[in-house]
Amino acid sequence: MQPDPYGQQQQVMIDPNTGLPANVIIMQQPSQAPQVVGILIIIYGGLNVLASLLGLFGASMLGSVEVDDSALLDEYSMQLMVFSLAALVLSAVTIVSGVWINNRQTRGIHLAWVAIGLSMLMSFIQGAIVPTELTDPSGYGQMFGIVANVVCTMICGVIVAIPLMVANSGMDQSSLIPK
Repeated sequence: MQPDPYGQQQQVMIDPNTGLPANVIIMQQPSQAPQVVGILIIIYGGLNVLASLLGLFGASMLGSVEVDDSALLDEYSMQLMVFSLAALVLSAVTIVSGVWINNRQTRGIHLAWVAIGLSMLMSFIQGAIVPTELTDPSGYGQMFGIVANVVCTMICGVIVAIPLMVANSGMDQSSLIPK
């Protein structure tokens, strides 16, 4: 029994598990993980936009190079332009997902996972259709690229998921798929 400010006796229940008074609400500041991860994703998407634009510019310059097999180089130049345009779209999607994560929307994490998966798939397709004259004849370079791509994609996916793993992140229950 403890006296309250008005001089009356007040009974306080102590929770035996925590040792704290019962019915106590502990308030904490929300975690900053969604903001940090969201800003990092926005920066990553912005750098990818610049790299995609550089790829478009480089591919257009590649078509004007005079070599013995200019038909092969023209074909490869067109492939690079197509993949650079696709990477530009994925970069914009990545920036949108970073903004959503920064606003504590779970659908931003889902969109980032989709963008990461599509970029991995695009990388595999690009590696498969590169003309054999332009690749490593032993094939070890391609195998290393595939393994590195899978490992990096998994690491990126885990980093994007950090706001879901942190307690008190304040993420909402939004989703890309309507319920």
